Amino acid sequence: MDQHVIDEIIERNDIVDVISSYIPLKKTGSNFKARCPFHDEKTASFVVSPKKQIYKCFGCGKGGNVITFVQEFEKISFPEALRKLAARAGITVQQTIGSKSKDSKRDLIYKIYEIATGYFYKNLIEHGNNALEYLIERDIKDETIKKFKLGFALNSYGGLRNYLLKNDINEKILATTGLFTFKNNDLFRERIMFPIHSSSGKVVAFGGRKLYENQSGGKYVNSPTTDIYTKGNELYGLFDTKYTISKKDNALICEGYTDFLRLYESGFTNSVASLGTSLTDSQISILSRFTENIYMLYDGDSSGRKAAVRAAGKILGKGLNVKIIGLPKTDDPDSYIRNNGASSMQEMIDKAKPLAEFLKDDEVIGVDKKGKLSVLFDILNEIEDEIAQELLIQDIAETFGLSEHAVSSKIRKKRRSFKKETEGTEISEIEHFTEERAIILLIINNELLYKKVAQEIDLSYFLTEKYRKIYKIILEHIEDMGNIPALISKIDEEDTRNMLTELSMSDIPTQTIDDAIIALKTRKFHIDLKIINAEILNDPTNMDLFTKKNELKREILKINKKVVRRTLY
Repeated sequence: MDQHVIDEIIERNDIVDVISSYIPLKKTGSNFKARCPFHDEKTASFVVSPKKQIYKCFGCGKGGNVITFVQEFEKISFPEALRKLAARAGITVQQTIGSKSKDSKRDLIYKIYEIATGYFYKNLIEHGNNALEYLIERDIKDETIKKFKLGFALNSYGGLRNYLLKNDINEKILATTGLFTFKNNDLFRERIMFPIHSSSGKVVAFGGRKLYENQSGGKYVNSPTTDIYTKGNELYGLFDTKYTISKKDNALICEGYTDFLRLYESGFTNSVASLGTSLTDSQISILSRFTENIYMLYDGDSSGRKAAVRAAGKILGKGLNVKIIGLPKTDDPDSYIRNNGASSMQEMIDKAKPLAEFLKDDEVIGVDKKGKLSVLFDILNEIEDEIAQELLIQDIAETFGLSEHAVSSKIRKKRRSFKKETEGTEISEIEHFTEERAIILLIINNELLYKKVAQEIDLSYFLTEKYRKIYKIILEHIEDMGNIPALISKIDEEDTRNMLTELSMSDIPTQTIDDAIIALKTRKFHIDLKIINAEILNDPTNMDLFTKKNELKREILKINKKVVRRTLY
Protein backbone atom coordinates (compact mmCIF):
# COMPACT_ATOMS: atom_id res chain seq x y z
CA MET A 1 0.00 0.00 0.00
CA ASP A 2 1.23 3.53 -0.79
CA GLN A 3 2.94 5.20 2.13
CA HIS A 4 1.02 8.45 1.54
CA VAL A 5 -2.27 6.63 2.28
CA ILE A 6 -0.81 5.24 5.54
CA ASP A 7 0.36 8.75 6.42
CA GLU A 8 -3.14 10.11 5.75
CA ILE A 9 -4.69 7.46 8.02
CA ILE A 10 -2.30 8.47 10.80
CA GLU A 11 -2.98 12.18 10.28
CA ARG A 12 -6.78 11.73 10.27
CA ASN A 13 -6.84 9.71 13.51
CA ASP A 14 -5.90 11.85 16.49
CA ILE A 15 -4.02 9.57 18.86
CA VAL A 16 -5.69 10.99 22.00
CA ASP A 17 -9.18 10.44 20.56
CA VAL A 18 -8.35 6.89 19.49
CA ILE A 19 -6.61 5.75 22.69
CA SER A 20 -9.25 7.38 24.93
CA SER A 21 -11.88 5.23 23.19
CA TYR A 22 -10.06 2.18 24.63
CA ILE A 23 -8.79 3.41 28.01
CA PRO A 24 -9.46 6.48 30.20
CA LEU A 25 -6.82 9.21 29.79
CA LYS A 26 -6.08 12.01 32.24
CA LYS A 27 -4.56 15.30 31.09
CA THR A 28 -1.28 16.19 32.81
CA GLY A 29 0.36 19.32 31.45
CA SER A 30 0.66 19.12 27.67
CA ASN A 31 0.35 15.31 27.65
CA PHE A 32 -2.14 12.67 28.76
CA LYS A 33 -1.46 9.82 31.19
CA ALA A 34 -3.05 6.48 32.10
CA ARG A 35 -2.27 3.13 33.62
CA CYS A 36 -0.65 1.10 30.90
CA PRO A 37 -3.06 -1.29 29.11
CA PHE A 38 -0.17 -3.62 28.22
CA HIS A 39 0.95 -4.54 31.74
CA ASP A 40 -0.38 -4.35 35.30
CA GLU A 41 0.80 -1.30 37.23
CA LYS A 42 -0.28 0.76 40.22
CA THR A 43 0.91 4.16 39.02
CA ALA A 44 0.22 5.72 35.64
CA SER A 45 3.34 5.55 33.47
CA PHE A 46 1.63 5.41 30.06
CA VAL A 47 2.04 8.80 28.35
CA VAL A 48 0.30 10.05 25.19
CA SER A 49 1.67 13.09 23.38
CA PRO A 50 -0.97 14.96 21.30
CA LYS A 51 1.74 17.22 19.88
CA LYS A 52 3.93 14.37 18.62
CA GLN A 53 1.03 11.91 18.05
CA ILE A 54 2.83 9.05 19.80
CA TYR A 55 2.51 7.10 23.06
CA LYS A 56 5.07 5.59 25.41
CA CYS A 57 4.88 3.49 28.57
CA PHE A 58 7.82 4.26 30.84
CA GLY A 59 7.04 1.10 32.80
CA CYS A 60 7.06 -1.72 30.25
CA GLY A 61 8.71 0.21 27.41
CA LYS A 62 6.01 -0.14 24.75
CA GLY A 63 5.58 2.82 22.44
CA GLY A 64 4.48 3.78 18.96
CA ASN A 65 1.87 5.60 16.92
CA VAL A 66 -1.90 5.27 16.59
CA ILE A 67 -1.60 2.22 14.32
CA THR A 68 0.71 0.25 16.61
CA PHE A 69 -1.57 1.00 19.57
CA VAL A 70 -4.63 -0.48 17.84
CA GLN A 71 -2.49 -3.43 16.69
CA GLU A 72 -1.19 -4.18 20.18
CA PHE A 73 -4.42 -3.51 22.08
CA GLU A 74 -6.69 -5.55 19.81
CA LYS A 75 -4.00 -8.10 18.89
CA ILE A 76 -4.66 -7.65 15.18
CA SER A 77 -2.37 -7.37 12.18
CA PHE A 78 -1.00 -4.16 10.68
CA PRO A 79 -3.40 -4.28 7.67
CA GLU A 80 -6.37 -4.92 9.99
CA ALA A 81 -5.42 -1.96 12.19
CA LEU A 82 -5.10 0.22 9.10
CA ARG A 83 -8.52 -0.86 7.84
CA LYS A 84 -10.08 -0.14 11.23
CA LEU A 85 -8.54 3.33 11.45
CA ALA A 86 -9.31 4.11 7.82
CA ALA A 87 -12.99 3.31 8.42
CA ARG A 88 -12.95 5.45 11.58
CA ALA A 89 -11.61 8.42 9.61
CA GLY A 90 -13.93 7.85 6.65
CA ILE A 91 -11.07 6.96 4.32
CA THR A 92 -11.93 4.50 1.55
CA VAL A 93 -9.19 1.95 0.92
CA GLN A 94 -8.99 -1.15 -1.21
CA GLN A 95 -9.69 -4.45 0.54
CA THR A 96 -6.26 -5.61 -0.59
CA ILE A 97 -4.72 -3.11 1.79
CA GLY A 98 -1.32 -4.29 2.90
CA SER A 99 -1.64 -7.54 0.94
CA LYS A 100 1.65 -9.26 0.31
CA SER A 101 2.65 -12.32 -1.62
CA LYS A 102 3.69 -13.73 1.70
CA ASP A 103 1.45 -13.49 4.78
CA SER A 104 2.83 -11.59 7.76
CA LYS A 105 3.90 -13.71 10.71
CA ARG A 106 0.95 -12.60 12.84
CA ASP A 107 -1.57 -13.27 10.05
CA LEU A 108 -0.08 -16.73 9.56
CA ILE A 109 -0.40 -17.55 13.26
CA TYR A 110 -4.06 -16.46 13.15
CA LYS A 111 -4.52 -18.83 10.21
CA ILE A 112 -2.85 -21.69 12.15
CA TYR A 113 -5.19 -21.16 15.12
CA GLU A 114 -8.19 -21.18 12.79
CA ILE A 115 -7.04 -24.49 11.29
CA ALA A 116 -6.30 -25.91 14.75
CA THR A 117 -9.80 -24.95 15.96
CA GLY A 118 -11.36 -26.90 13.10
CA TYR A 119 -9.05 -29.83 13.76
CA PHE A 120 -9.94 -30.07 17.45
CA TYR A 121 -13.68 -29.72 16.74
CA LYS A 122 -13.50 -32.47 14.13
CA ASN A 123 -11.66 -34.72 16.60
CA LEU A 124 -14.40 -34.19 19.19
CA ILE A 125 -17.19 -35.12 16.79
CA GLU A 126 -15.43 -38.05 15.10
CA HIS A 127 -13.08 -39.46 17.74
CA GLY A 128 -14.01 -37.90 21.09
CA ASN A 129 -16.60 -40.30 22.52
CA ASN A 130 -15.30 -40.00 26.09
CA ALA A 131 -14.98 -36.24 25.78
CA LEU A 132 -18.53 -35.95 24.43
CA GLU A 133 -19.81 -38.12 27.30
CA TYR A 134 -18.09 -35.79 29.77
CA LEU A 135 -19.73 -32.74 28.18
CA ILE A 136 -23.13 -34.48 28.20
CA GLU A 137 -22.68 -35.28 31.91
CA ARG A 138 -22.01 -31.57 32.47
CA ASP A 139 -25.25 -30.78 30.56
CA ILE A 140 -23.41 -28.82 27.84
CA LYS A 141 -25.77 -28.73 24.85
CA ASP A 142 -24.82 -29.72 21.30
CA GLU A 143 -25.61 -26.25 19.98
CA THR A 144 -23.27 -24.75 22.61
CA ILE A 145 -20.48 -27.13 21.58
CA LYS A 146 -20.98 -26.12 17.97
CA LYS A 147 -21.33 -22.37 18.60
CA PHE A 148 -18.20 -22.10 20.74
CA LYS A 149 -16.32 -24.72 18.69
CA LEU A 150 -15.34 -26.88 21.67
CA GLY A 151 -12.92 -29.58 20.63
CA PHE A 152 -10.78 -32.50 21.65
CA ALA A 153 -7.01 -32.97 21.47
CA LEU A 154 -6.08 -36.57 20.68
CA ASN A 155 -3.64 -38.48 22.85
CA SER A 156 -0.97 -37.92 20.22
CA TYR A 157 2.42 -36.25 20.28
CA GLY A 158 2.22 -35.14 16.64
CA GLY A 159 -1.42 -35.18 15.53
CA LEU A 160 -1.86 -31.41 15.27
CA ARG A 161 1.64 -30.89 13.93
CA ASN A 162 1.12 -33.35 11.08
CA TYR A 163 -2.31 -31.88 10.30
CA LEU A 164 -0.87 -28.38 9.97
CA LEU A 165 1.95 -29.60 7.74
CA LYS A 166 -0.61 -31.33 5.50
CA ASN A 167 -2.38 -27.96 5.25
CA ASP A 168 0.74 -26.34 3.77
CA ILE A 169 1.88 -24.60 6.95
CA ASN A 170 5.61 -23.94 6.95
CA GLU A 171 7.28 -25.97 9.70
CA LYS A 172 9.59 -23.08 10.63
CA ILE A 173 6.77 -21.00 12.14
CA LEU A 174 5.31 -23.76 14.34
CA ALA A 175 7.69 -23.10 17.24
CA THR A 176 6.34 -19.53 17.59
CA THR A 177 2.65 -20.50 17.78
CA GLY A 178 2.61 -21.73 21.39
CA LEU A 179 0.93 -24.97 20.28
CA PHE A 180 4.00 -27.16 20.73
CA THR A 181 6.53 -28.05 23.43
CA PHE A 182 10.24 -27.29 23.15
CA LYS A 183 10.62 -30.88 21.91
CA ASN A 184 8.23 -30.09 19.02
CA ASN A 185 5.46 -32.29 20.47
CA ASP A 186 1.80 -31.22 20.58
CA LEU A 187 1.23 -29.15 23.73
CA PHE A 188 -2.39 -30.31 24.14
CA ARG A 189 -2.99 -34.06 24.42
CA GLU A 190 -6.18 -35.89 25.50
CA ARG A 191 -7.87 -32.71 26.62
CA ILE A 192 -11.19 -30.96 25.99
CA MET A 193 -10.34 -27.80 24.07
CA PHE A 194 -11.84 -24.35 24.62
CA PRO A 195 -10.92 -21.83 21.88
CA ILE A 196 -10.33 -18.32 23.23
CA HIS A 197 -11.42 -15.53 20.90
CA SER A 198 -10.24 -11.93 20.88
CA SER A 199 -12.90 -9.23 21.11
CA SER A 200 -12.68 -8.95 17.31
CA GLY A 201 -13.55 -12.65 16.90
CA LYS A 202 -10.25 -14.32 16.03
CA VAL A 203 -9.09 -17.45 17.90
CA VAL A 204 -5.91 -16.39 19.72
CA ALA A 205 -5.38 -19.14 22.30
CA PHE A 206 -6.72 -22.40 23.78
CA GLY A 207 -7.54 -23.74 27.21
CA GLY A 208 -7.26 -27.52 27.50
CA ARG A 209 -9.03 -29.37 30.35
CA LYS A 210 -7.84 -32.82 31.25
CA LEU A 211 -10.36 -35.59 30.63
CA TYR A 212 -9.40 -38.02 33.40
CA GLU A 213 -8.55 -37.33 37.04
CA ASN A 214 -5.43 -39.54 36.94
CA GLN A 215 -4.11 -37.75 33.85
CA SER A 216 -0.66 -36.16 34.15
CA GLY A 217 -0.36 -32.38 34.21
CA GLY A 218 -2.60 -29.74 35.74
CA LYS A 219 -6.35 -29.57 35.49
CA TYR A 220 -5.92 -27.00 32.73
CA VAL A 221 -3.14 -26.39 30.22
CA ASN A 222 -3.35 -22.92 28.71
CA SER A 223 -1.69 -21.31 25.72
CA PRO A 224 1.48 -19.34 26.50
CA THR A 225 2.10 -15.76 25.38
CA THR A 226 2.53 -15.48 21.61
CA ASP A 227 2.52 -12.77 18.95
CA ILE A 228 -1.30 -12.82 19.01
CA TYR A 229 -2.04 -13.59 22.67
CA THR A 230 -1.06 -12.14 26.02
CA LYS A 231 -2.47 -13.76 29.14
CA GLY A 232 -4.70 -11.34 31.00
CA ASN A 233 -5.59 -9.34 27.87
CA GLU A 234 -8.64 -11.37 26.79
CA LEU A 235 -12.03 -12.24 28.27
CA TYR A 236 -13.55 -15.60 27.36
CA GLY A 237 -16.86 -15.19 25.54
CA LEU A 238 -16.66 -11.41 25.08
CA PHE A 239 -16.84 -11.60 21.30
CA ASP A 240 -20.25 -13.30 21.54
CA THR A 241 -21.64 -11.24 24.42
CA LYS A 242 -20.28 -7.71 23.94
CA TYR A 243 -23.38 -6.44 22.14
CA THR A 244 -25.73 -7.78 24.84
CA ILE A 245 -23.45 -6.31 27.52
CA SER A 246 -23.63 -2.94 25.79
CA LYS A 247 -27.43 -3.19 25.39
CA LYS A 248 -28.08 -4.26 29.00
CA ASP A 249 -25.34 -1.93 30.24
CA ASN A 250 -23.94 -4.48 32.68
CA ALA A 251 -21.70 -7.55 32.64
CA LEU A 252 -21.36 -10.68 34.75
CA ILE A 253 -17.76 -11.83 35.27
CA CYS A 254 -17.26 -15.49 36.19
CA GLU A 255 -14.03 -17.47 36.50
CA GLY A 256 -13.94 -20.36 34.03
CA TYR A 257 -15.06 -21.83 30.73
CA THR A 258 -17.88 -24.08 31.99
CA ASP A 259 -19.21 -21.33 34.27
CA PHE A 260 -19.48 -19.05 31.26
CA LEU A 261 -21.08 -21.71 29.04
CA ARG A 262 -23.68 -22.52 31.73
CA LEU A 263 -24.53 -18.84 32.15
CA TYR A 264 -24.79 -18.31 28.40
CA GLU A 265 -27.00 -21.37 27.91
CA SER A 266 -29.25 -20.18 30.74
CA GLY A 267 -29.93 -16.84 29.11
CA PHE A 268 -27.26 -14.75 30.83
CA THR A 269 -25.74 -13.65 27.54
CA ASN A 270 -24.12 -10.61 29.13
CA SER A 271 -21.42 -12.80 30.73
CA VAL A 272 -17.66 -13.19 30.31
CA ALA A 273 -15.02 -15.32 32.03
CA SER A 274 -11.74 -13.91 33.32
CA LEU A 275 -9.84 -17.17 32.58
CA GLY A 276 -8.73 -17.54 36.17
CA THR A 277 -9.34 -15.74 39.44
CA SER A 278 -7.02 -12.76 38.97
CA LEU A 279 -8.85 -10.08 36.98
CA THR A 280 -6.36 -7.76 35.27
CA ASP A 281 -6.41 -4.03 34.57
CA SER A 282 -6.33 -4.80 30.87
CA GLN A 283 -9.45 -6.99 31.09
CA ILE A 284 -11.27 -4.27 33.02
CA SER A 285 -10.25 -1.68 30.42
CA ILE A 286 -11.55 -3.86 27.58
CA LEU A 287 -14.87 -4.45 29.35
CA SER A 288 -15.25 -0.74 30.16
CA ARG A 289 -15.68 -0.09 26.43
CA PHE A 290 -19.08 -1.81 26.65
CA THR A 291 -20.37 -1.01 30.16
CA GLU A 292 -19.51 0.73 33.42
CA ASN A 293 -21.53 -1.69 35.56
CA ILE A 294 -19.89 -4.94 36.62
CA TYR A 295 -21.16 -7.90 38.65
CA MET A 296 -18.55 -10.25 40.10
CA LEU A 297 -19.81 -13.84 39.96
CA TYR A 298 -16.91 -15.93 41.20
CA ASP A 299 -17.04 -19.19 43.16
CA GLY A 300 -18.74 -19.05 46.56
CA ASP A 301 -15.83 -20.53 48.53
CA SER A 302 -13.27 -18.50 50.45
CA SER A 303 -10.71 -18.22 47.62
CA GLY A 304 -13.40 -17.26 45.10
CA ARG A 305 -14.79 -14.56 47.37
CA LYS A 306 -11.34 -13.17 48.14
CA ALA A 307 -10.61 -13.00 44.41
CA ALA A 308 -13.95 -11.24 43.81
CA VAL A 309 -13.09 -8.65 46.48
CA ARG A 310 -9.65 -8.00 44.94
CA ALA A 311 -11.20 -7.67 41.49
CA ALA A 312 -13.91 -5.34 42.78
CA GLY A 313 -11.22 -3.07 44.24
CA LYS A 314 -9.48 -2.90 40.88
CA ILE A 315 -12.76 -2.16 39.10
CA LEU A 316 -13.56 0.70 41.50
CA GLY A 317 -10.05 2.04 40.90
CA LYS A 318 -10.89 2.28 37.21
CA GLY A 319 -13.89 4.46 38.02
CA LEU A 320 -16.49 1.77 37.25
CA ASN A 321 -19.40 0.49 39.35
CA VAL A 322 -19.20 -3.00 40.83
CA LYS A 323 -21.29 -5.37 42.91
CA ILE A 324 -20.46 -8.85 44.21
CA ILE A 325 -22.80 -11.85 44.01
CA GLY A 326 -22.36 -14.11 47.02
CA LEU A 327 -22.99 -17.71 45.94
CA PRO A 328 -23.14 -20.43 48.65
CA LYS A 329 -19.65 -21.55 49.63
CA THR A 330 -20.10 -24.98 48.01
CA ASP A 331 -21.20 -23.59 44.63
CA ASP A 332 -19.80 -22.08 41.47
CA PRO A 333 -22.08 -20.52 38.80
CA ASP A 334 -22.24 -23.81 36.86
CA SER A 335 -23.29 -25.96 39.83
CA TYR A 336 -25.63 -23.31 41.24
CA ILE A 337 -27.66 -23.06 38.03
CA ARG A 338 -27.74 -26.83 37.54
CA ASN A 339 -28.98 -27.34 41.10
CA ASN A 340 -31.29 -24.32 41.43
CA GLY A 341 -32.18 -23.07 37.96
CA ALA A 342 -31.75 -19.82 36.06
CA SER A 343 -34.51 -17.95 37.92
CA SER A 344 -32.79 -18.58 41.24
CA MET A 345 -29.51 -17.30 39.77
CA GLN A 346 -31.31 -14.13 38.68
CA GLU A 347 -32.49 -13.68 42.27
CA MET A 348 -28.88 -13.97 43.45
CA ILE A 349 -27.84 -11.34 40.90
CA ASP A 350 -30.62 -9.03 42.06
CA LYS A 351 -29.32 -9.35 45.64
CA ALA A 352 -25.72 -8.45 44.67
CA LYS A 353 -24.03 -6.04 47.09
CA PRO A 354 -21.50 -3.20 46.82
CA LEU A 355 -17.97 -4.08 47.98
CA ALA A 356 -18.13 -2.69 51.52
CA GLU A 357 -21.56 -4.19 52.27
CA PHE A 358 -20.53 -7.55 50.80
CA LEU A 359 -17.46 -7.71 53.04
CA LYS A 360 -19.36 -6.60 56.12
CA ASP A 361 -21.98 -9.36 55.68
CA ASP A 362 -19.55 -12.09 54.55
CA GLU A 363 -19.19 -15.16 56.80
CA VAL A 364 -17.12 -17.34 54.43
CA ILE A 365 -13.78 -15.55 54.01
CA GLY A 366 -13.12 -15.84 57.73
CA VAL A 367 -11.93 -12.42 58.90
CA ASP A 368 -13.32 -10.23 61.67
CA LYS A 369 -14.52 -6.63 61.37
CA LYS A 370 -11.02 -5.24 61.89
CA GLY A 371 -9.64 -7.54 59.18
CA LYS A 372 -12.41 -6.56 56.77
CA LEU A 373 -11.68 -2.87 57.32
CA SER A 374 -7.98 -3.55 56.78
CA VAL A 375 -8.78 -5.13 53.39
CA LEU A 376 -10.88 -2.11 52.42
CA PHE A 377 -8.19 0.35 53.55
CA ASP A 378 -5.63 -1.49 51.41
CA ILE A 379 -7.97 -1.18 48.41
CA LEU A 380 -8.54 2.52 49.15
CA ASN A 381 -4.80 3.07 49.37
CA GLU A 382 -4.32 1.75 45.82
CA ILE A 383 -7.10 3.83 44.24
CA GLU A 384 -5.61 6.92 42.62
CA ASP A 385 -8.77 8.42 41.14
CA GLU A 386 -9.97 10.97 43.73
CA ILE A 387 -13.67 10.63 42.91
CA ALA A 388 -13.55 6.81 43.06
CA GLN A 389 -11.69 7.02 46.37
CA GLU A 390 -14.17 9.52 47.83
CA LEU A 391 -17.13 7.33 46.86
CA LEU A 392 -15.59 4.26 48.50
CA ILE A 393 -14.76 6.27 51.65
CA GLN A 394 -18.43 7.26 51.89
CA ASP A 395 -19.51 3.66 51.32
CA ILE A 396 -17.16 2.27 54.00
CA ALA A 397 -18.16 4.92 56.52
CA GLU A 398 -21.88 4.39 56.00
CA THR A 399 -21.67 0.58 55.96
CA PHE A 400 -19.48 0.18 59.05
CA GLY A 401 -20.89 3.12 61.03
CA LEU A 402 -17.70 5.21 60.92
CA SER A 403 -17.17 8.88 60.19
CA GLU A 404 -15.80 9.78 56.78
CA HIS A 405 -13.12 11.83 58.56
CA ALA A 406 -11.90 8.73 60.43
CA VAL A 407 -11.65 6.68 57.22
CA SER A 408 -9.89 9.50 55.34
CA SER A 409 -7.50 10.04 58.24
CA LYS A 410 -6.61 6.34 58.28
CA ILE A 411 -5.76 6.43 54.57
CA ARG A 412 -3.63 9.57 54.90
CA LYS A 413 -1.71 7.98 57.76
CA LYS A 414 -1.23 4.78 55.73
CA ARG A 415 0.10 6.74 52.75
CA ARG A 416 2.49 8.78 54.91
CA SER A 417 3.82 5.55 56.39
CA PHE A 418 4.30 4.03 52.93
CA LYS A 419 6.07 7.17 51.69
CA LYS A 420 8.45 7.08 54.66
CA GLU A 421 9.27 3.40 54.07
CA THR A 422 10.07 3.98 50.41
CA GLU A 423 11.89 7.30 50.83
CA GLY A 424 15.27 7.20 49.19
CA THR A 425 14.55 3.95 47.34
CA GLU A 426 13.09 5.49 44.18
CA ILE A 427 15.31 5.61 41.14
CA SER A 428 15.79 9.09 39.75
CA GLU A 429 13.91 9.64 36.53
CA ILE A 430 16.66 11.96 35.27
CA GLU A 431 18.72 10.05 32.76
CA HIS A 432 22.32 11.09 32.17
CA PHE A 433 22.60 11.70 28.45
CA THR A 434 25.36 9.72 26.80
CA GLU A 435 27.21 11.22 23.87
CA GLU A 436 25.34 8.95 21.47
CA ARG A 437 21.94 9.70 22.96
CA ALA A 438 22.56 13.44 22.86
CA ILE A 439 23.46 13.41 19.16
CA ILE A 440 20.31 11.42 18.26
CA LEU A 441 18.01 13.57 20.41
CA LEU A 442 19.32 16.74 18.79
CA ILE A 443 18.72 15.37 15.27
CA ILE A 444 15.24 14.05 16.14
CA ASN A 445 14.23 17.48 17.40
CA ASN A 446 15.81 19.34 14.46
CA GLU A 447 16.38 17.30 11.31
CA LEU A 448 18.25 20.25 9.77
CA LEU A 449 21.20 19.34 12.00
CA TYR A 450 21.48 15.96 10.30
CA LYS A 451 23.73 17.12 7.44
CA LYS A 452 26.24 18.64 9.85
CA VAL A 453 26.36 15.43 11.91
CA ALA A 454 26.53 13.12 8.86
CA GLN A 455 29.61 14.95 7.55
CA GLU A 456 31.60 14.11 10.67
CA ILE A 457 29.96 11.08 12.32
CA ASP A 458 29.37 7.62 10.88
CA LEU A 459 27.98 4.40 12.41
CA SER A 460 31.38 3.40 13.83
CA TYR A 461 31.08 6.18 16.41
CA PHE A 462 28.07 4.45 17.98
CA LEU A 463 29.20 1.72 20.36
CA THR A 464 25.77 1.07 21.93
CA GLU A 465 23.68 -1.24 19.74
CA LYS A 466 20.32 0.41 20.38
CA TYR A 467 21.63 3.88 19.49
CA ARG A 468 23.51 2.53 16.48
CA LYS A 469 20.24 1.05 15.17
CA ILE A 470 18.43 4.36 15.62
CA TYR A 471 21.21 6.31 13.88
CA LYS A 472 21.11 3.81 11.01
CA ILE A 473 17.36 4.45 10.67
CA ILE A 474 18.05 8.19 10.62
CA LEU A 475 20.62 7.69 7.86
CA GLU A 476 18.10 5.69 5.81
CA HIS A 477 14.99 7.80 6.49
CA ILE A 478 16.16 11.36 7.06
CA GLU A 479 13.26 12.60 4.89
CA ASP A 480 10.82 11.19 7.52
CA MET A 481 12.44 12.75 10.60
CA GLY A 482 9.87 15.54 10.58
CA ASN A 483 7.06 12.96 10.84
CA ILE A 484 7.95 10.47 13.57
CA PRO A 485 4.51 8.71 13.62
CA ALA A 486 4.92 7.90 9.90
CA LEU A 487 8.50 6.71 10.44
CA ILE A 488 7.38 4.38 13.25
CA SER A 489 5.13 2.56 10.76
CA LYS A 490 8.19 1.73 8.63
CA ILE A 491 10.09 0.02 11.46
CA ASP A 492 9.45 -3.72 11.78
CA GLU A 493 11.38 -4.39 15.00
CA GLU A 494 9.28 -3.61 18.09
CA ASP A 495 12.24 -2.83 20.39
CA THR A 496 13.55 -0.27 17.90
CA ARG A 497 10.08 1.30 17.53
CA ASN A 498 9.80 1.55 21.31
CA MET A 499 13.27 3.11 21.54
CA LEU A 500 12.53 5.71 18.85
CA THR A 501 9.25 6.59 20.60
CA GLU A 502 10.99 7.02 23.94
CA LEU A 503 13.65 9.26 22.38
CA SER A 504 10.97 11.33 20.65
CA MET A 505 9.27 12.01 23.98
CA SER A 506 12.49 12.85 25.86
CA ASP A 507 13.74 16.32 26.77
CA ILE A 508 16.18 17.99 24.39
CA PRO A 509 19.74 18.04 25.79
CA THR A 510 21.19 21.44 26.69
CA GLN A 511 24.33 20.82 24.61
CA THR A 512 24.83 22.44 21.24
CA ILE A 513 25.29 20.15 18.26
CA ASP A 514 28.98 21.16 18.07
CA ASP A 515 29.55 20.18 21.70
CA ALA A 516 27.80 16.85 21.17
CA ILE A 517 29.91 16.06 18.08
CA ILE A 518 33.11 16.94 19.92
CA ALA A 519 32.12 14.75 22.88
CA LEU A 520 31.36 11.77 20.64
CA LYS A 521 34.57 12.21 18.63
CA THR A 522 36.71 12.60 21.77
CA ARG A 523 35.32 9.40 23.24
CA LYS A 524 35.88 7.49 19.99
CA PHE A 525 39.46 8.73 19.55
CA HIS A 526 40.44 7.88 23.13
CA ILE A 527 39.04 4.36 22.76
CA ASP A 528 40.94 3.96 19.46
CA LEU A 529 44.10 5.21 21.17
CA LYS A 530 43.80 2.55 23.90
CA ILE A 531 43.39 -0.14 21.25
CA ILE A 532 46.48 1.05 19.33
CA ASN A 533 48.57 1.19 22.55
CA ALA A 534 47.58 -2.41 23.29
CA GLU A 535 48.56 -3.45 19.75
CA ILE A 536 51.94 -1.68 20.10
CA LEU A 537 52.66 -3.66 23.27
CA ASN A 538 52.12 -6.87 21.30
CA ASP A 539 54.04 -5.66 18.24
CA PRO A 540 56.54 -2.90 19.28
CA THR A 541 58.43 -2.99 15.94
CA ASN A 542 55.36 -2.21 13.81
CA MET A 543 55.98 1.36 12.57
CA ASP A 544 52.51 1.59 11.00
CA LEU A 545 50.98 1.42 14.45
CA PHE A 546 53.12 4.34 15.64
CA THR A 547 52.08 6.33 12.56
CA LYS A 548 48.40 5.67 13.32
CA LYS A 549 48.97 6.65 16.92
CA ASN A 550 50.54 9.98 15.97
CA GLU A 551 47.71 10.74 13.53
CA LEU A 552 45.19 9.98 16.24
CA LYS A 553 46.97 12.20 18.75
CA ARG A 554 46.89 15.05 16.22
CA GLU A 555 43.13 14.59 15.83
CA ILE A 556 42.69 14.64 19.62
CA LEU A 557 44.85 17.79 19.80
CA LYS A 558 42.69 19.49 17.15
CA ILE A 559 39.56 18.73 19.15
CA ASN A 560 41.16 20.02 22.36
CA LYS A 561 42.08 23.29 20.61
CA LYS A 562 38.48 23.66 19.43
CA VAL A 563 37.27 23.18 22.98
CA VAL A 564 39.74 25.78 24.28
CA ARG A 565 38.73 28.30 21.60
CA ARG A 566 35.03 27.75 22.37
CA THR A 567 35.75 28.31 26.06
CA LEU A 568 37.74 31.53 25.45
CA TYR A 569 35.27 33.06 23.07
